[in-house]
Amino acid sequence: MTPADNKMLTRVGPATPMGRLLRCYWLPLMESPDVGPPEGPPQRVRLLGESLVAFRDSAGRVGLLEERCPHRGASLYFGRNEEGGVRCVYHGWKFGGDGTCLDLPTEPAGGPLERGVRARAYECREVNGVVWAYLGPRSDPPPLPELGWTLVPPTHRGSLKYQRECNWVQALEGDVDTAHLGFLHARFRSDGRREVSFHEGDRLRDEATRDTRPVLHVLDTPAGVMIGARRDRGDGSRYWRVTRFLMPFYTSVPSIGTQRRAKAWVPIDDERTMVWEPNWNPSAPLSDEERLVEKARVPASGMRPDDGTGYGRGRFVASRENDYLIDRSRQRASNYSGLEESPPLQDAAVQESMGKIADRSRERLGSSDAGILRVRARLLDAALRLERDGIEPPGVVDPAAYRRYGSQFVLPEGSDWLGAAEAQAP
Repeated sequence: MTPADNKMLTRVGPATPMGRLLRCYWLPLMESPDVGPPEGPPQRVRLLGESLVAFRDSAGRVGLLEERCPHRGASLYFGRNEEGGVRCVYHGWKFGGDGTCLDLPTEPAGGPLERGVRARAYECREVNGVVWAYLGPRSDPPPLPELGWTLVPPTHRGSLKYQRECNWVQALEGDVDTAHLGFLHARFRSDGRREVSFHEGDRLRDEATRDTRPVLHVLDTPAGVMIGARRDRGDGSRYWRVTRFLMPFYTSVPSIGTQRRAKAWVPIDDERTMVWEPNWNPSAPLSDEERLVEKARVPASGMRPDDGTGYGRGRFVASRENDYLIDRSRQRASNYSGLEESPPLQDAAVQESMGKIADRSRERLGSSDAGILRVRARLLDAALRLERDGIEPPGVVDPAAYRRYGSQFVLPEGSDWLGAAEAQAP
C-alpha cells in the first residue's frame, strides 16, 4: 500500500474521502443512559474528528450540536440545558437540538441575527437504548442498519465499550485477522500445548491452535466482506471460522452458543477509536452466566477513571505508558503474550504498538492476510467511487444486509462451507 492510499484509508475528517464515506452512514453515538435525563448536563462527544455536545432536551429528545457556540466560540459543554435547548453561559444565546437559535438576549429584538444564526446540528435517532447520529449530506437520512444487537432491547444485550489508542482501521483489522488467535490469545496447558484463553464455554475454542495455517476464502457481500478460514483437524474434517465485515466499520466473529458477538470500531478521530463490543441473545434476556463472559473480557487491572475532559472514558489502566503491564515470567510459564488474559487488552498492546497510524507501506503481507487486504480494498473502492462518481457506498440503503453475524462449525472435507454459513438464522 502506498503512503497516499494509507492516508486515504485512515483519515476521517470532514474534508477527506474516507470521512465523507463514513458520514454516509448512521453512526452509533452513545447508549441512552449515557446521554442523561431531560435537561441534564450536556455531554462532550468526539466523533470523526469533530468536537460535539449531546444532550436530552426538556421533551426527552436527543440533540447533537457542534461544541463551539456560533457567537464567539465558547464551549456549549458549559451550557445550561433548559426549556427545550442549550443556553451558552457566555452571553445566554440559546440553541435547540436542530440548531435553531431560540433566544438572543444580548441583541435587539427583531434584528437580523434572529433569522440568521444557527448552531451546527446533526440528526439523532434513539432505538432500543442506542442513540445514533447522522453526520452526512442527505436531507432525508437513510434507514438505520439492521444489526442484530441494535434490534433487541437492552435486557438481551451486553455492551462493553473501551478506547483503542490508535487509528480505527488498524484496530478493526485485528478482528478480521484469524491467524493471530492461536498465538496472541493463547495460554499454555500443563502438557505445554497452547489453547485459546477465552470463552471457556466454547467447545470449539481450541481449534485455532490445532492448525496455525488457515486457508482463507474471501468473498464480497452486499454490505461488506465475508472471510471463511479453513483449518484441518487431522481426522478428515475441517474447522471453519467465518468472520463478517460490514461497512463501514462493523465486524462479527463467531457466536458462542446462543450468544452472538460483534464490534463497532467508531473513529473518535484519526488516532483514537471507541470500540463497542456488544454480545446479544436474539430471543431472550442475557443470563447471569452470559453477562459474566462480557465482564471477563475487562482486564483485571481495570479501567482508568474518566479524566474529566469528557473524552477520557473507556481507557485501560494497562497502556503504552506502562508496557501494558507485561509479565515476562507469565509469558514463559502460563500464556503466550505475557499480558493479562483479556483479549481486548492483548489486541490493544499489539495494535497500538504499530503507532497511532500504522505505516502500511512497510508491511510484508502473506496469504493469511487475504481478509485484511479485501477489507481495505472494499473501503478504498467505495471511497473512490463516492468521491469520483457520487456512487452511494454499499449498505447505506440496504438495512437488511446487516442481519449477518460470525459463525463457526466443523464439516467433513469437501462440504459446502458457504451454504452452512448462509443457512444461519438472520
